[in-house]
Amino acid sequence: MHDGLHDLEKESALPVRIAFVGLWCAADREGRSRWEPRRLKAQILPYDECDFSRVLDALTTRGFLVKYRVRDAWFGAIPTWKKHQIINNKERASELPQMPPTEDLDAWTT
Repeated sequence: MHDGLHDLEKESALPVRIAFVGLWCAADREGRSRWEPRRLKAQILPYDECDFSRVLDALTTRGFLVKYRVRDAWFGAIPTWKKHQIINNKERASELPQMPPTEDLDAWTT
């Protein structure tokens, strides 16, 4: 239960609640994933008719997700990841770059 996610879903008319749950499954052990809306949509909401870029952007505007760039590639990170996850030490280390300092963050409006 999260009032903020519910409110965002009502305001945006986008499936942000189920998408956010799916992002937790798509993320690596550090809570990071590649910012690839088409691939993420196929993994998380394969049968839904929605623009997953807009879903990701909506989650970013409310701080549920952070979009960042390293060189020419975009990534996303769940900022509350370590607060809610217990990492299996047998899971392989993240291959994705860490988030740079905050000046490189990107917030979009929906």
